[in-house]
Amino acid sequence: MKKIFFGLVFLTASLTGFAQIKVGGNPTIDPDAMLEIDAVSNKGLLLPRLELEETTNASPLSAHVEGMTVYNTARTNDVVPGFYYNDGNKWQQMVTTDYKAVKFFYMPSITFDTSTDATGQTKDLYAEYKAQFALTNPNHVASTGAPTANGIPYFANARDLYYYITDYDPNVFSNITVNEDGLMTYDVTAAATDCTLINIVFVVKE
Repeated sequence: MKKIFFGLVFLTASLTGFAQIKVGGNPTIDPDAMLEIDAVSNKGLLLPRLELEETTNASPLSAHVEGMTVYNTARTNDVVPGFYYNDGNKWQQMVTTDYKAVKFFYMPSITFDTSTDATGQTKDLYAEYKAQFALTNPNHVASTGAPTANGIPYFANARDLYYYITDYDPNVFSNITVNEDGLMTYDVTAAATDCTLINIVFVVKE
């Protein structure tokens, strides 16, 4: 028993005495690595598995910790099973480049004034999206138990998204452009009809 105890003390002293640690494989460690794991062909790295509650809630951690990485097993609110890292303010889902489903969503309902012909009109698509997802409009309803204190989670930077106009009525709108911040510029050439449409899609940048 004493031999085991002294062995553990020696191991602890060895690990704390060096700035770098190598696990497995040959003893040579990359000079820029604090910790290096040299895996064999049939072993992997298993990160902590826990149940997150929502991206804005640090739970089950006591606080948001920048750089914390976990595997979430829960499917609730705005989190789904998968890897998440913490940016110091919220949990961010990690999506690999080979993820097959493109993350996109349609623009919430907004109004365009077409009562008179006009050129050089603008509409801030990102600002419209953010205002609705933040639930600043008093005319909103949420299902029972749905969190509303911080609104619906939304992208905090306009340039986190790509903006697309997938279709529009050319008899009403013309000269449509959208810049990288989501500011749409357009001309109104006629009043809208019962069949006038404009489809706006946001795509999340990888």
